[in-house]
Amino acid sequence: MHIWARRSREQQFIHTRREDEQGEWYALDNAAIIMPAVANEITTSLFRFEAELDAPIDVDVMGKALELTVRRMPYFNVRLRRGFFWYYFEPCHTLPHLYPDSPSPSQLWDINKRGTRMFRIRCEANRVAGEFSHALTDGTGGMTFLKTLLANYFLLKGIAPGAELSEGEFRDILTSQSFIESPSIPSDEFEDAYQRYFPKGLPFPDTGPNAFHMKFKCLPKGQYRVISGELNLTEALGEARRHGASLTELMTAVYLDALQQIWHETVPRPKEHYIAVEVPLNLRTMFPSKTFRNFSLFVLIAEDMRLGMRSFEELVMRTHYQMKLEYDRMSIAKHLSRNAGSARNPVVRAVPLFIKDIFARIFFAKFGESMLSGFISNLGQVKMPPGFTPHIQRFGFIPAPSLTTLTNASMLSWGDKLIVDFGSLTESRELERLFFRRLRSLGLQVRVSCRLDQAEAKAQSKEEPNAILS
Repeated sequence: MHIWARRSREQQFIHTRREDEQGEWYALDNAAIIMPAVANEITTSLFRFEAELDAPIDVDVMGKALELTVRRMPYFNVRLRRGFFWYYFEPCHTLPHLYPDSPSPSQLWDINKRGTRMFRIRCEANRVAGEFSHALTDGTGGMTFLKTLLANYFLLKGIAPGAELSEGEFRDILTSQSFIESPSIPSDEFEDAYQRYFPKGLPFPDTGPNAFHMKFKCLPKGQYRVISGELNLTEALGEARRHGASLTELMTAVYLDALQQIWHETVPRPKEHYIAVEVPLNLRTMFPSKTFRNFSLFVLIAEDMRLGMRSFEELVMRTHYQMKLEYDRMSIAKHLSRNAGSARNPVVRAVPLFIKDIFARIFFAKFGESMLSGFISNLGQVKMPPGFTPHIQRFGFIPAPSLTTLTNASMLSWGDKLIVDFGSLTESRELERLFFRRLRSLGLQVRVSCRLDQAEAKAQSKEEPNAILS
């Protein structure tokens, strides 16, 4: 009997690594299974982490660092394959390439194209970036991969970390030759944690109403504009405390404030009366897990525009209490029950994949982007060993593109800086303008920059870039 057949039914759901007569493969986690059905080369499902270093990237050394990283984390080095009942990940037996960067990140990369990896690493001047499909991982996993890549790069350059790397927060960064020669990858790093914590017999959460979506003209195909705002972290945290809110709650209220102004200025008046902002939550803070696959859910912070414009102070207060109501273990468990339960349903499991794809698109439309006007994700504080820190000037976090919400935001903190990155598929900059104007009205100093220069964007290739290092 095959070793996987001996596992209990529960363990089969939790462990994503499988093996049969065809060889090794990985099952997609619960959040990933919908992504192939809704992704294409524009709405790629790729979110991006980037780091700007204090010196130009040594491409040869970065290539060696990438090799070390995928040997340590082989469950990232996979491509999507289509089975009769399910998508699955097939290991790549070659090393990934490095690609040149572009003013338009996260574009022209179709995860459904045969042979395409679920991530790519890009380099340009002193910037290195990892673009990861949500079919593969979430923010925690993507940042861990990039931090591991950076650690390997610095170690190969002879820069000492100044801290022990094998335990604690940096236990995932292992670069010794003995490890590479005889790898032993902890299976909990690629488990399906949704299935580990799947609660049986709970009611499903209520379905929210359709939300307002901005109706702006889209950028040409292949263009994705990034507008970044840089704030002083201490000042931003102080402002949040003055409002009796967390930093995430404050920024969500700023986002809602911008959306409500756009809603009221839209002519004719939108038929969708709700504006709703999605706030992703890292479930590892509530349900202990070491997985680097997806393990996040979200809460929706919504306002009914039929009631009129709310003051900013009202929005902060209401966002704070909505977050308190939604982000508790019991409320989250209802979402886990609905989302993870489908993979266990014998009827669903027996349906051919082409039919599953149809229902996946319907599910995504009903329980996904139709219910939100935009999203803002806060990764939190990024940390690196003290020996590496002086060599990293900045981190960035750019959200995955969406043709439904058009413009979305992500943020993280590095040192004394708070970086807010907007990614947009629309020509309009109104949401970003209102967002940063509100921050300035609160007395916060914001330095704003735009990544996509129109003249440069028009000249960029419409094809996927060639690798710069094989």
